[in-house]
Amino acid sequence: MFRRAVRLACLAAVVALLTAGAALADAGGQGTVTITQHAHNVTLFSDPVTNPCTGEPGTLSAIAANEVFHVTFFTNGDEFWVTGTDEGTITFTPDDPSGVSASGHFAAWFGESFNNKNDVQHDTSTFHLTGTDGLRLVLHETSHLSTNAAGVVTVNFDKMSQSLSCGG
Repeated sequence: MFRRAVRLACLAAVVALLTAGAALADAGGQGTVTITQHAHNVTLFSDPVTNPCTGEPGTLSAIAANEVFHVTFFTNGDEFWVTGTDEGTITFTPDDPSGVSASGHFAAWFGESFNNKNDVQHDTSTFHLTGTDGLRLVLHETSHLSTNAAGVVTVNFDKMSQSLSCGG
């Protein structure tokens, strides 16, 4: 869910920045363009979920207090590097206002490097939530995808781990 939001944001940023590259390119067209964008209080997602301890329906939301996207690309080619980092608050708000809520912190990073020989995409994220009833939830994900010049996947993994302690 979070990774999808980050990748969509990354794709939009890359397309926008590569399009802007022509206007920003140096006169000789042989240089690189580097763009860094900072944002604050960005809603990354707000999705319906179920509390894993109580079964209560609610909404899981992530707000990036700080977000940084960084792109570097050549003005005369198809090679680029992009990274993004988000950190902020994650909350679970139950549909029933008298239900168990939870809040905490998250940090997430992604990167992609692309050239005519390969493409490498990787990301990592960690979410910590503490509930009003003592619930403690930690989620961690790390993924990696590499392809060669023919587009053949050479490395692909997505590792997810979870630690859950139900309160009350």
